[in-house]
Amino acid sequence: MPRREQERERERERERERERESAASSSANLTLAPSYRAARVGIEAEFGLLLRAVATCPQRPLAQLCDVDLPESGAPGRRVRSAEIEIFPKGATATETKMQTSKIILWPLAFLLLGIVFVGAKEPELRQLNVVFRHADRTPETFPKRFPNDPHMYESFHPIGPGGLTNEGKRRVYHLGEVLRNRYRDFLGSSRDDHRESLFAISSDVARTKMSLQLILVGLYPPSADSKWHEQLEWQPIPTYYNEFSKDTFFNSDRCQMFIDELTRVRSLPDVQKKLGKFDTYLEELRKTVGKKSKLNLNDILLLHNNLDIEKRMNLTMLPWMNDVLADERLIEMRRLYYEINSYTDLLKRLLSGFMLRKINEDMFEASTNANFTRKVTLYGGHDKNIIALLQSLKIYDGHFPDFTSALIFELWFHDKGYYVKIFYYLGIPEEMKEFTIPGCANPCSLDEYLKLTKAAEVRDNELNCKIYSTTYFSETD
Repeated sequence: MPRREQERERERERERERERESAASSSANLTLAPSYRAARVGIEAEFGLLLRAVATCPQRPLAQLCDVDLPESGAPGRRVRSAEIEIFPKGATATETKMQTSKIILWPLAFLLLGIVFVGAKEPELRQLNVVFRHADRTPETFPKRFPNDPHMYESFHPIGPGGLTNEGKRRVYHLGEVLRNRYRDFLGSSRDDHRESLFAISSDVARTKMSLQLILVGLYPPSADSKWHEQLEWQPIPTYYNEFSKDTFFNSDRCQMFIDELTRVRSLPDVQKKLGKFDTYLEELRKTVGKKSKLNLNDILLLHNNLDIEKRMNLTMLPWMNDVLADERLIEMRRLYYEINSYTDLLKRLLSGFMLRKINEDMFEASTNANFTRKVTLYGGHDKNIIALLQSLKIYDGHFPDFTSALIFELWFHDKGYYVKIFYYLGIPEEMKEFTIPGCANPCSLDEYLKLTKAAEVRDNELNCKIYSTTYFSETD
């Protein structure tokens, strides 16, 4: 081999050696991610042309460059020097001190490519928020004809009254407002903003839900310095709404005649009668214990469990039978059966939650298609039954009983791939937030797919005029 050719070959070998050592040295310092391929997956849509071009190179270490066509915005492709980026775990052993010049030359290229990825990628943007929450801690409801042996059925609970918010409850729901404020601070904007177009707050026609709605708003929208109108009062007026009980299908659709008729039919079904029949002996024992003259029904079970649980939380006097009944697993089983039967058919499910779910879905769709739609936040101040009904319709109910100030949160997000929905659940007690995976949908769940999956759970047009037959939440005769 001619001498000049031998020198060229040795020079090429030295160049290859420098590249190998530089790659090893660079790999020891690069700690951004476990692998380039993992990074590529999440950003393919934003930089698909770039990454596919880079991927056309052979699988090589960082220092081994190749030529690729990299299209620029609005211009034909141009020849550039790029690289197949391999990101190695932190602490990889290699020659770390040699060929510093090569490393210095290569690092700008690595940062250039990675910088495009991290700076250019758009952050997801929250577009709308729907929050359905249970009211705060309350006093027991008084039903002396239902449970005459419970001494607290004869108390006035002055000055709060039966079923009224306790001071502990007021603090708890105010704190829920603070939790939401801290979580969505950037999205909510300044407290001095005019909320009349961006916020809609509605509750059921019950004192405790109306008060809970007012209190959550105090924590959610504290007055700013220039909107504070009283030196000692950290509060600003924000309008709230409710529908008259006899017209309220958002929160009390289980009182509409169509629901009652279907529930009556369902309770007569042989398989439902079999489920109920297993508790005949227990119900008779319980009837004698609580002192009711007539047979107990599932509504009695719901009210009894709620009352005993609240009385214990409030440290009221608990007679031995009261503790025994509260600790009996059969009471829990029957309460779960109450919710199961109330949602036994698709019609019952639609009537229980479909009014509210349809409104939530319509608002999210409107926010995604109408640039003039200004509502950012909707608050629904309701009851545990409303949260359970929504969870059942979404097929994510696990049999638990939502605690005071628990909240189901629907988030509508926008990214370059389009709109998607995330659902979170705030437990209230304890103060924990968890994310739900929507069955049958990817995570994140696209808005289109979410709307398809939940369409069947929305109330239908011919069911919208379901008439509420009662004017009270519960009565002695229910």
